[in-house]
Formats: sequence, C-alpha cells, structure tokens
Amino acid sequence: MEKIFETIIVGAGPGGLTAGRYLDDALILEQKEEIGKPVQCAEGLAKKFLDRFRIRPNPNWISATIDNTQIIVPNGKVINIPAKEGGYILDRVNFEKFLASQCRAELQLQKRVIEIEKKGEVWQVKTQDGKIFKSKYLIGADGPFSIVRRKVFQEKIVAYPCIEYLVEVEREVDCSTIKIYFNKERFPLGYAWIFPKSKNTANIGLGSGGGIDLQTQFKDFMEKTVKKELGNYRLLKNRSGILPWGKKPIKLVKNNAFLVGDAGAMVDPISGGGIGNAMIAGEMAAKSILSKDVNSYPSKIKFLSCFNPDLLSAQKILYSFDNQTLNEIGEILEKAGGNIFYLKNFSAFADLLSKPNLRKNIFQFLKLFLIYKNFLRSNFH
Repeated sequence: MEKIFETIIVGAGPGGLTAGRYLDDALILEQKEEIGKPVQCAEGLAKKFLDRFRIRPNPNWISATIDNTQIIVPNGKVINIPAKEGGYILDRVNFEKFLASQCRAELQLQKRVIEIEKKGEVWQVKTQDGKIFKSKYLIGADGPFSIVRRKVFQEKIVAYPCIEYLVEVEREVDCSTIKIYFNKERFPLGYAWIFPKSKNTANIGLGSGGGIDLQTQFKDFMEKTVKKELGNYRLLKNRSGILPWGKKPIKLVKNNAFLVGDAGAMVDPISGGGIGNAMIAGEMAAKSILSKDVNSYPSKIKFLSCFNPDLLSAQKILYSFDNQTLNEIGEILEKAGGNIFYLKNFSAFADLLSKPNLRKNIFQFLKLFLIYKNFLRSNFH
C-alpha cells in the first residue's frame, strides 16, 4: 500500500527541522546536498530562543557569545545597547545538523520540490527526480523563494537583497559585540553589520531596499569602515541572499498547509533576524497538526516580533530619520558614554530639544524610544 505521511515538511532549515522535532509520521524534503549549506545568514540568535526549547549552548555550534550591540550613526558616534539576556553567533551548519539530530521526522536530502497539488484530502508533492510523496498536512519551511507559498497560497512577499561575506581581518574582533551601521543615504531601508565569528573572522554585510547599488556600497563599506577599524581583510566565503523584510500581511494557513519562517516572511521588523521566529513557528505548526486544530496556528504565533504592530511602527519611524537626525542622536548619547538608557532621564529631553533636526522629529523619536523600552521588558534585543 502506498505510504501517505501525516505531514510533509518542505525545507530543512531551523523552522522545518523544529517542526520535525515534534512529528513522528512526517517527511522532510530538502533540496540541499548537506544540511545548513550554503549559509546565507548573519547567524545571530537570542538566548531566549534556546531557553524556550531547553537547548543547551554547545561550543560545537556557538561561534561567539554576545552581550552588547553597538549602533553606529553616520558620523561615527556609537550607541551601546547592553543585551538583557545575551545571545549568540551560531555556526549555522553545525547548529542545523544538531537540530536534524533531534528530529523524529524522516529527512531526505537532494529532493527539490517542483510541483504541489491537492487531490481530495491528500497533498501530492513531486520532486525533481520524479518521485511523488503524499501527506494529509503540508508545512512550507522553504525560505523566501518558497514553492509552497507560491503554489499553495499564491502569496507574494517583498524581499530585500543582502550582500554578506565571511571575512578574515587583520586586527582582533571583539567577540562580545555586534555592530550595526545606519546611514540613510548609503543604505536607506537597511543597515550594514559586523557580527563576530572568531578573533579574526566576522560575518560582514549590508542590505537595503530603495534600489541602491549594493555591490558599490559593500566595497565602500569594506574599504572606508572595515579596513579603518579592523585593518586589511580577505573575503573568505560569499554568504549573500535575500531577506523577506518589507511585507504586507499574508495568509499562513490554508487547506491543511502552513507557512513557517522566511516562507511566511517571519523576520524581526527592526533587526531582520528570523531564526528564532522560524523555530517557534515550526513548533506551533507541528502542535496545531498534533491537536487537529489547524486554524489555531496564526493565533499561536501572533506574539512573534514579526507581527508586533508597535515594532512595525518603530521600523517605519527608524528608517524615516535622515542622517542629520541620526547624528544628533549619537551626539546626545556620546555625552552619556553611548548608553541609550540615558534617554530615560529628564535632562535628556532638554538635550533632544536643543538639536534642530531632532526637535522636528521629537514625537516620533520619543515614540520609538518608548516602544523599544517596553519591548526590552520581556525580550532580548
């Protein structure tokens, strides 16, 4: 008798592998030859996500432990944001292999899905090698180019290109700090970043919408910023990709099919990070299947940062500020040693009003700060 799985999961990233952690009668189809490769990610993950799944950090898949974020504004001023609970830069290949080792689901590699069709109550999934697999439920965890989203949901998302390389540098990297560079003129709807991987390597890149020439901006960033801070460099591996960041709300469940992670544009509105959100969405999709309560899935994940209306508002505010406004914020916080929490003091309000560009944007800026402060009460930046 032909096998009909309860669930087919398309994609073996963090979302798909986490779903497979809960499902016995399931098949994961992955087009890659090896789990985790190629890496197209800055590899940051907040500690709270590992805590949720009771996963103990392992040196085999932890490259760096992060306790501080530095925001660098266009004139070079630095804003320090201490991490509430900490986070990590992963070795994503080994991390995903660890997640795969926890799976109950069967995993098949080199199975690129090319067709999806529903016949009666059964999903039929055809792979490039001509095989047809069948299931009652379907989880699309296959990234921003998701065939499940396109074939089943007919939904479109807005995605931004990102250029990133694993880079070897001459000077020692601070392995406790990630650096994020805002510049409205150079990357108007995004930012550049340096995420440490070891004492002499880092994931370095930038992403933005707005039709800018990313290649030119990346070369400029490497020559004018990275070389100044970290000395001569060598590009080791290209880790470029796309980020489903700008989006309108889309359907996430339909006819016993689910979207998880980047397939459903589940990235943080401020940072663009998506590993943790994908893992939780994979968990909740699996639990919706196990409880036979498919339509509860959207309500189970509505707490994720990607759906937070305040953070979506904060995203719009942050990327509306011009370079002069960003520089004024940096100048004020420089007086307080770069500590963003200086803004909680009454004296900071007078400083804000003394700056002409900030004065024009004072209500927007205060709204942004209040959103961020409230977010910190229960979340890691």
